[in-house]
Amino acid sequence: MNTTFAELKLKIIRCLSDEAETVEYQPLGGATYSADLLKDSVHAALDAICSRLWKPETFEVDPEVDTWPLPDDLLDVESVYEKGLGLFIPRISMRVGSSLSSSIGNGWLMYPHGVITFVNDVSSSGCTVHYSARWAKPEDDGDALDPPASTLTCLILFAASYCLLSDATSSASIDRFKTKVDSGQPTDNPAKEMSNFMLHRFEVEMQRLPMMEKGRVQ
Repeated sequence: MNTTFAELKLKIIRCLSDEAETVEYQPLGGATYSADLLKDSVHAALDAICSRLWKPETFEVDPEVDTWPLPDDLLDVESVYEKGLGLFIPRISMRVGSSLSSSIGNGWLMYPHGVITFVNDVSSSGCTVHYSARWAKPEDDGDALDPPASTLTCLILFAASYCLLSDATSSASIDRFKTKVDSGQPTDNPAKEMSNFMLHRFEVEMQRLPMMEKGRVQ
């Protein structure tokens, strides 16, 4: 995607009918929605799209080891290619009646937390792990976004919904003191309704994207 972090924040600000505020040497923010809140919303949106469109990544496992640490951005392992065997090796199921063995010479499981464990030592050629990863989180306004351009609308809608949660929380704290009939019910919360509407639009837009195929590990 050619869009920068600042350009995405501008689109979110316009979607929320806010006005951009630029201060020299400060991150871009809005008059109502701060730069910190906009950053939080974009980071949350980048995680949200991973349910359907994740970042394909790989890492290498050294030869002759039986465990290897998993990367911090990992969502799930899609496949493991054992170079010595020349095959994709299966994931071992932890269920009653199964054993820690594989008909093709090796297998793997993600146990304990944070590592991938192999039934037998990896061959002298090592192996390649293909995995689904989270998208990189931008920090500076000039940072380019990782996801495909087709996800831009989804990111805007989810981020806008996230920002409106702040309004909904503030409104909920104030509205509990409503006493007059013409001021509405304490449960009335337009910001919450708009946040839910944006979230629904996000889900509709996500359905328009083709879902990436998961690796068959068993």
